[in-house]
Amino acid sequence: MGAELSTICRGCWQNMHMPIPIRGPLAVPFRLAGIKISRMNPNLCTICETMFTKVKRKKQITIEATVLFADLRGYTNLSEHACADNVVDMLHGFYDDCAFAIWERDGIINKFIGDAVLAVFNFPIEGDDHARQAVLAGVEIMQRCADKKELVARDSDDEPIGIGIGIHTGVTSIGEVGTAYKDFTVIGSVVNIASRVQAAAKPGEILVTGEVYPHVADLYPGLERHDRQLKGIEHAVSTYSLMVAA
Repeated sequence: MGAELSTICRGCWQNMHMPIPIRGPLAVPFRLAGIKISRMNPNLCTICETMFTKVKRKKQITIEATVLFADLRGYTNLSEHACADNVVDMLHGFYDDCAFAIWERDGIINKFIGDAVLAVFNFPIEGDDHARQAVLAGVEIMQRCADKKELVARDSDDEPIGIGIGIHTGVTSIGEVGTAYKDFTVIGSVVNIASRVQAAAKPGEILVTGEVYPHVADLYPGLERHDRQLKGIEHAVSTYSLMVAA
């Protein structure tokens, strides 16, 4: 992992201006009190992960955020035919590649959903260029996974293994849902569109929406716009394709 590791929780510092130690000697009493490094991002603590209402003083907030969905294509077919240990190793590798790429760009892993990853950028670690960072994280995921032959090639008679990524940005709601079982998550049309865009992506393809593309147009100039009618979305969604891996 190439990301610089912070000695204090960056989420607590940005949102509450509280220096919560997560590394070094000063972090020991906090660990004894149950405050540990978050699983969502190694520069956050579990206060950000499990005590959202205390951090933000409300159950839900509305923010500008970018959502990235990454899905492992061909996983279901592979899991029915390959050795269970190899399938598990491949899934672990996919999760790790996604996590490291997302963390390096200050995103959080909000959910692992079977063979898919849901990441959020701009909360709780904030940044004006969150849409750009999400795209760069997607490119990094593709590059990391392309280095592993089991993720990009299979026997010609089988469904190919690869990654499909969808990215959308906009105003969304994030916070705690549920009462008996509380869950910290992002909800709303931004998530729905990102999920549908990801479903439309081919293996090895990053699809970004028209709201995302201006943030990376200097890196990928002249891409052709495609308006797509996506399942469950009333209006056509403008997308741009970044073919990163075959």
